[in-house]
Parts: sequence; structure tokens; C-alpha cells
Amino acid sequence: MGGPTTSRALADALAEGLRDAGAERIFGVPGGGPNLDMIGAAAERGIDFVLTHGETAACIAASTYGRLTGTPGVAVVTRGPGLTSAANGLAQATLDRAPLLLISDTVTAASADRTAHQRLDQVGAATPLTKWSGTLGHTDPKDVVTAAARLALEAPAGAVHLAFDPTTPGDAPPAPSPRSTVDPQDLATARKLVTASRHPVVIVGVDAVREGAALREALAGLDCPVLVTYEAKGVVPESWPTFAGLFTGAALERPLLERADLVLGVGLDPVEPMPGPWPGDAAVVLVHTHPVETGYFGDPLLLVGPYATLLPALVGAAAPEWPSGAGSTANAATLHRLGEHPATPNGALTPLDVVRTARGSLGDALLTVDAGAHMLVTMPVWATNGPDPVLISNGLATMGFALPAAIGAALARPGRRVACLTGDGGLGMAMAEIETLARLALDVTVVVFNDAALTLIALKQRAAQGGAPAITYRATDFAAVAVAMGVRGVVVDDIDGLRRALASSARGPLVVDARIDPASYRHVIRTIRG
Repeated sequence: MGGPTTSRALADALAEGLRDAGAERIFGVPGGGPNLDMIGAAAERGIDFVLTHGETAACIAASTYGRLTGTPGVAVVTRGPGLTSAANGLAQATLDRAPLLLISDTVTAASADRTAHQRLDQVGAATPLTKWSGTLGHTDPKDVVTAAARLALEAPAGAVHLAFDPTTPGDAPPAPSPRSTVDPQDLATARKLVTASRHPVVIVGVDAVREGAALREALAGLDCPVLVTYEAKGVVPESWPTFAGLFTGAALERPLLERADLVLGVGLDPVEPMPGPWPGDAAVVLVHTHPVETGYFGDPLLLVGPYATLLPALVGAAAPEWPSGAGSTANAATLHRLGEHPATPNGALTPLDVVRTARGSLGDALLTVDAGAHMLVTMPVWATNGPDPVLISNGLATMGFALPAAIGAALARPGRRVACLTGDGGLGMAMAEIETLARLALDVTVVVFNDAALTLIALKQRAAQGGAPAITYRATDFAAVAVAMGVRGVVVDDIDGLRRALASSARGPLVVDARIDPASYRHVIRTIRG
């Protein structure tokens, strides 16, 4: 049976498949020709297009939008450099478990024998970065698009790539994975472990985010400490007396885990913790919606199934004997240790000052955080009661994430302020997207921890590893850059100045260039990572 063999006809089928899959927006950087056909066909079907300055930024914004809305995040790029520039965005979506469908133009099969310009094996290039990479051709394209979008959303969510080529039949995405059923004997064994435990600790991970309501309902009556990973921060309200802080796979939570006789991991993904040995000798039970690697966690018992079924069965068997408020006590001790750094000279602004002041001024805003030293302060100190998670790249841990993620978040949550906390290095990688904030008039407050250095790398640097030239930049006036791009920009160097900058009731984009003293970071990294 024949199918669409022209660019516009295939674009129409693509747009219909996206509409049927629930896609709401497309992000990207078009390269002409087929890309513009895709954008035009989608617009005719009510799917908006958001122009970004970079392909990786488009992917990050799209996958963030998809994560928050429960829809497939969609990005469109051109062939050659468009696809290769999107590589980091594909990896981010896959390792951070965010749904992304990337459609790239490509040199068609019909012209490949005479066209070398921008000719790459784009399907092969994207394969190791995605859940699946294939060609969208003229055989059942609408169904292929719908199946590809479904695959991106299927747990674990991640990136899927389609190369757009109307001259070839194309490929079919793999069928959905069969749903796993829980072995009754494994469930009985897990219940016995939970029943016997007197000091259980719950660790909530990224896979539980999409079923946050069921998770909160199950854990609300369980009186034992609850830790969250970076990507699950916000799923458990931090106002709960059981909230115990972050699980990082490092020193931060070790005192609590050493007291535990059972660890119940809910949605805990091995992509999340710091590499290193699993702490403690407690028995481990993992609950997950899909099969997951377990080697990091020692010799755990893995139960695969829906949280709404498994968690009540396990929690109902628990009889913890922790002192009342053990979770909040542990979290308070962590925050106290972080705050014990030496005072800075002349009242200089510290990273802890920035986080506390921003949280106090902006309230429980939807938060995006970049990779870098500032992240180590932000994640434990910024309190949130959700239900949206804090948005951070943890599985890939890429710089340049926070600003594109803030764009996706602001579009996904209109009416809610977004706080974007980033270092100067990370903002430098995505700085052009400040113009996107201005053009879309998004309610995003960007706070830059500006010390003109890759400070987290500097803390790891040793003798004979390049010295200052390897980790320092010239000072950049990010406020001036923002103003040049049409966004309000303010430079601050003390708490009062920061508070005034953030106190404005005016909504819309704002860039606050916070000139910080990085000296306290060394204390922070010792406290968190040991």
C-alpha cells in the first residue's frame, strides 16, 4: 500500500501522529525545506512551535515540557549539524528519564548516492544516545510517529529519534514492553523484611515522580525517615516530619543509613547516585514500575509493578520504632553542618546566602538547577513541597541545562514563577536562550552564581593539572548581556542588594548576576561528598 512520498505529505502524516500522541508543542531550530513543512503542518493542527537558539537547548526544553505535562516532548532539527548539535540533548533526556521525540531532516535515500554534503548516518549516530533511533518513511508514518512518542513516554522515559525521509519505507519502533507481574513469593519475602524492620529508611527516586500522588498517599502514614534523590526532590513534601533530606550516594546521608536495618527504594534508579560503594549493610527492597539494574545496591530484592498496588502492601506491614521526627532531625543536622562554613571577609555574598535569600524572596517557585558547585548548596537548602519536582540533570549531570529547562517549565506551568539557579559556566553555554525568555515574555528569574570559574572542577584540581587557566574565565557582566537581549538585569554583591533585586512584584524574565565569594564551597563539598 502506497504512502506519502513528498515532504509535505509526510509532514502532514507526522503532524497527525503527533496530535494523536498528545503532543502540544514543538521546540527546535529549523534548517529549511522539510523542517518548515513539519512546523507548518503541525501549526495547522494546533501544535505550536517554539524557536530556540540551539538544538540541545530545544531538546532540553522539550523533554522538560514533556516531563511536566505527561506528553511527549518534541523537537525538530535539520540534518547534519542540526542532529549532531542535538546529541547532548538526546543524552540528557535518556539518562535523566525525560520523554523526548526528536525528528531530524536527513539526506534522503533517493539522493544519497549523489549527495555527500551533510550526509551522515544519523540513525546510527543517535542510536547509542536514545531508546531507539529509526527512519520515518512512507509506510504507515502516522502510526510510526504515535508509536515512537509512546516509546519516549514508556518507563523509563527517554529520547527517541526519527530521521525524516519520504523516499524510503522507514522503520517501525519496537512494541511496548510487556507489563511485569510481581512474583507472590517475592512480595511475601519483602513483607517479612519490612515487618521485621525496626529502623527502615525509604529512598524515593526518579521513577516515582510520575506517580507522585500514589507515592504520597502511601507514605503519608509511615513514620520513618524518607530521603529523596535529586530528581525526586519535591515529590515528598519537605514539610513532612519524616522528610530526611537528600540521597546522593555520598557522605550526606551516611549517618542515617548506617542506623537503618532496611532500605526501601521506591523508583530508585542506579543512574542517580554518585559512583561508589553502596553504604551500610541493611537489607534492600527495591520497588519499581519496570525492570532496572540492581548491581549498585548490593543484593537487593526487586519488585516490579505499580506503586499504587505494591506500596500499600509493603507499608501496611511496617512497624518502625524510630524516635518521633527522626527524619526532620536528620535533615536539620545536615543543614546545620552546611551552614558551619567560616564567615567571608567584608560581608561578601556566599552561595548559601544566595540560595536562602532567593528561596525567601521567590517562595516555593518551580526550580531548575544547573550542574556545578552551586548545585551542592541549592539542592539541600532550597525547600519545596512540590508536587512538581525540582528539575535538574542528574543522570547526565550536564551544564547548560537550567535555562532551557526553565523555558520548558514556564511553558508547561503558565502562571507559576520559575526560578533558574545556574553557575556562570552553565549560563555561558546557554546564554543565547536569554533572548528566548524575552521573546516569549516568560516569568523566569535567573540567578547566576558568578565567580568567573568552573569552581566545582577547581575543587577537584590538583598540582600539575593546568592551574588557573584550566578553570577560570574573565569576569562577565551577565546583567548587561541580559539587558542587551531585552531582559531586566541586575548585578548584586550583598544580601540586601539581592533581596531588593528579587523583591519586585513585576512578572516576566529577570537575570540577577550575583557576585559571590566561592571560598565556602570547599566546606560544602566536604560535608556532602566527604
